[in-house]
Amino acid sequence: MGSNGLGLLLEEYHSKIATEWRRAVAEKLGTREPALNFAVTPLLRELIRALDAGIDAVRTREGWKRCAVLIRSSASPGQLAREFNLIHRCTWDAVRQGGTAVVQSERLAADEWLNEALAEALDRLERVRLRAASLAELGAPLVIRRSTPPPLPVRRPTSSSRHHSKDGAAPDTVLELDPVDG
Repeated sequence: MGSNGLGLLLEEYHSKIATEWRRAVAEKLGTREPALNFAVTPLLRELIRALDAGIDAVRTREGWKRCAVLIRSSASPGQLAREFNLIHRCTWDAVRQGGTAVVQSERLAADEWLNEALAEALDRLERVRLRAASLAELGAPLVIRRSTPPPLPVRRPTSSSRHHSKDGAAPDTVLELDPVDG
């Protein structure tokens, strides 16, 4: 089977893999809030996209970056690694249960992509932690203040608003606004 075939096979099993991964995380890790909870399905789709595009696309960083932002930033690196390990296990269990043989080079390409996705996720986790630590060193919490809106313009009736229309009804009031000096 070529890597395109492996991509199609994983596409067929991706919902089963995600479901089994969620079950395995709950059973084996006992985690209520998995770090990859929002990222597991997009991660599998990016893996499928990379395998369908060929081996060169497996080594691109774009798919990893798109998924890394979906990972819970308060997770520990160990938890993240364990959850990625379960993705590997659930992926290959689904393929094995499907009865399809996968060439070792294709399996290595998929495993390499998942390992690089883990590395990207760990790098992003570290960047987030460093950024939070640098903000904490400042001592004061970061407060974002909204600027006060400009004052409302003064209403002045126009000369046309004093006149009534032919049917005797008062026309809609037209307001002339003064320019707001900034």
